[in-house]
Amino acid sequence: MGLARGNLLTAAEQQTMDEKEQLKRKLGELEIELEDAKNLSSARERLLIANIKELNESYNALREKVNDIRERDKKIRDFTEVLTRANRLAALGELAASIAHEIKNPLISIQGFAKRIGQGQEPRKADVYAKFIENEAERLSTVLTKLLDFSRMAEPNRERLEVGRLVDDTVLFLEHHLTRFKNIELRIEKDQTLPAIYGDRVHIQQALVNLVMNGAQAMPDGGPLTVKTGRKDDAYAFIAVADKGMGIREEDMEKIFDSFFTTKGVGEGTGLGLSLVKTLIEANGGKIEVESQVNVGSTFTLLLPFA
Repeated sequence: MGLARGNLLTAAEQQTMDEKEQLKRKLGELEIELEDAKNLSSARERLLIANIKELNESYNALREKVNDIRERDKKIRDFTEVLTRANRLAALGELAASIAHEIKNPLISIQGFAKRIGQGQEPRKADVYAKFIENEAERLSTVLTKLLDFSRMAEPNRERLEVGRLVDDTVLFLEHHLTRFKNIELRIEKDQTLPAIYGDRVHIQQALVNLVMNGAQAMPDGGPLTVKTGRKDDAYAFIAVADKGMGIREEDMEKIFDSFFTTKGVGEGTGLGLSLVKTLIEANGGKIEVESQVNVGSTFTLLLPFA
């Protein structure tokens, strides 16, 4: 009996020792896993720190580049402003020469004819001289009016307008002015189905007059000058003025709407016409397009919004 009890205690002690050994092994395994986890966490932390450092360096480099780009952009803007002012001063100089010539010639003519009338020379020609004076005075008025129109264009008084009637009224006004050009054949092609447009009558007529007169001037030996109306998609009506003149060089196409730019000689134009046309049409919610080929002709198209 005593032997059996001793064996029983020995078995229990052995089981306890085994359990302790298992617990010890598990504890060792947990310690290893915990150490591995700590090492992994430390590695991740180092990697994260390295990434953050790299991001900071990239951010700082990018910020320097942005600042550099901003500085360069400012220098470019400053240079552009200087260049623009220089171009404007040069353009004003060209304009002054052109206007001086435009005004000087009519004044000389007026002065000469007035002197003849005053001196009683050839009284039978007094009416002719008076007519010359009237024409030259009208020429002066035109030049000055263009300048005033360009410098202080009134706000558009927009209303519903019939394109066909607008063209008819403008052509009626132009007939007298076109008589000073030889062999100009004015052709009118109207789309009678156009809806009304929305714009300022005076502005649009003024733009159309400029385009027609430019077209006539582009054909010193005469030729057909066509005014055509139609529809450009569902948003715009168009009025196109087409000539068979000298055309516009490709290098001048981007500049023809610039203020004071002209391809005409000194005294033949102020460079305000097309710039004024563009300003007038855009003020009325419209656009202007141009197609041109040297020695073939040009077509200027006014796009005007439907009412």
